[in-house]
Amino acid sequence: MSLYTITTELREKNFYYSLLLFVLVLPFSEALTSIATAILLLQAIIFHPPTEFNRSFKKNKSVFFLLAIFGVYLLGIVHTKDLSLALYELKKVAFWLVVPLALVLSPQLSEKRFYRVIEVFCLAVTIVSFIAAVRFVFKSAFNITDFREISLISHIRYSFQVVLAIFCCIFLIIRAVNNKYRFGFRVAIITATVWLVVVLFMLKSITGILAFLGTLVFLMLYYLFSVKRKMNYFLIVLLAIMVASPILYTKSIWDNFYNIEKLNPEKVDKLTASENPYTFNFSSQEKENGNWVQSYICIKELHEQWNKRSEHDLDERDDNGFSYRSTLIRYLTSKGLRKDSVGVSQLSDDDIKNIEQGIANYIYAEKRFSLYPRIYETIWEYDRYKETGNPNGQSLSQRIEFVKASVEIIKTNFWFGIGTGNWKNEYAEAYETLGSKLKKENQRSSHNQYLNYMVKFGMVGFLVIMSMLLIPVFKEGHGKNLLFWLLLVFIGIANLGDANLETHMGLSFFTFFYSLFLWHSPNRIKNFTFQEKQQ
Repeated sequence: MSLYTITTELREKNFYYSLLLFVLVLPFSEALTSIATAILLLQAIIFHPPTEFNRSFKKNKSVFFLLAIFGVYLLGIVHTKDLSLALYELKKVAFWLVVPLALVLSPQLSEKRFYRVIEVFCLAVTIVSFIAAVRFVFKSAFNITDFREISLISHIRYSFQVVLAIFCCIFLIIRAVNNKYRFGFRVAIITATVWLVVVLFMLKSITGILAFLGTLVFLMLYYLFSVKRKMNYFLIVLLAIMVASPILYTKSIWDNFYNIEKLNPEKVDKLTASENPYTFNFSSQEKENGNWVQSYICIKELHEQWNKRSEHDLDERDDNGFSYRSTLIRYLTSKGLRKDSVGVSQLSDDDIKNIEQGIANYIYAEKRFSLYPRIYETIWEYDRYKETGNPNGQSLSQRIEFVKASVEIIKTNFWFGIGTGNWKNEYAEAYETLGSKLKKENQRSSHNQYLNYMVKFGMVGFLVIMSMLLIPVFKEGHGKNLLFWLLLVFIGIANLGDANLETHMGLSFFTFFYSLFLWHSPNRIKNFTFQEKQQ
């Protein structure tokens, strides 16, 4: 065996195992992902023949489009007012340099190894999903108070990995069926796919779920227009159900929230069963589960009865900074109980524990396996924001403020934006101009990647970045690469709800799979068709 052959084989194995390492640690740790990324680049440079660098770049000229995205950030420093923040931003988006270079300077993956990388990625995501499920079921044992803490990395970014793993599993199922793989393997992949769908909803990432459903609609439409079979009629009905179900489900929660009886000050009961007076605030619009919060309140009886049930004083504040009194009142309202001694006496010991943990509505505890509480919480936040104008401490309300500030900045910096590193000062001025009630510590940039690009680089920069992302797809002949398009459509939708390409785990995830699919997709994936057998 010649030295060249040995070197080539060693290079291919190093690249392959580096890819496996990356996808294996991706769902586990941000730090490990950074290390795996560095290993990817180092192996590409160390084992690449020194005389072949020019040839690699000439062969894969599309890499310059991705490097140009980093160049946009670099160019944006020209008129920066905060160099340290600008350098921090460049560090965050360095994946646009590191990952494409690592994959373009590495040898071509074989079809077998490409699928093995996909399989290991799906396996890693599935393993972490079991860990997340255990942490979700036994939250108290892990000191977890928020569903967002059950994953090992950001629950939103992990939900994206779950979605891609689901679509990868679908491709593995198609491949297994067409090539008559072992029955056990097919059962395992199908089971993993169903389980990951369950996990996606367990994570309760609205961004991830909506992006998944939108991409699934795209996949079904692609199938409908590419395959002529009688099954199409079934899929059309299924597609209609998929589109209508989330809308109707959300509407039912909305109706339950706003379907509320108007109180007549002349007809309400004035006294409790113990002949103590109730207090009412008829001008308040605060509500829980279709019940008025600021009605039928007797603070005296609440104090007396609460002190019999809990070691915490009613006027104390919990770890989240809210008083037990306000949480108790909201909790009683959510159950349709009056805020008096009778209402408190009807609470179970579990209810008392929920209130002590800062849970203000029983559905957050009793329906924790459902998506209902997450949608309800969003509606509640919108209602409070609409009534008070105070967005603090509320995810949706704060995002609305972020968007308003972004639009304000874009209006005065439409063509070329504010540049790299200037966003903190510009947003602070925008919030002040708008008279926003958002506290300084909560003031951030938009959770919308497209708005972020327009704020920083204007319409010109936004169009350049979008072009740099899409041109390589067609230039490298991926017009029929369905797996690649599923990634692009999914991230395209998800970027409406978050600035995913300016976060560590979001950008590392996207640049890796974008580069993998762009330069290492097998021909059968590049020219995918449902009607052609896969190997």
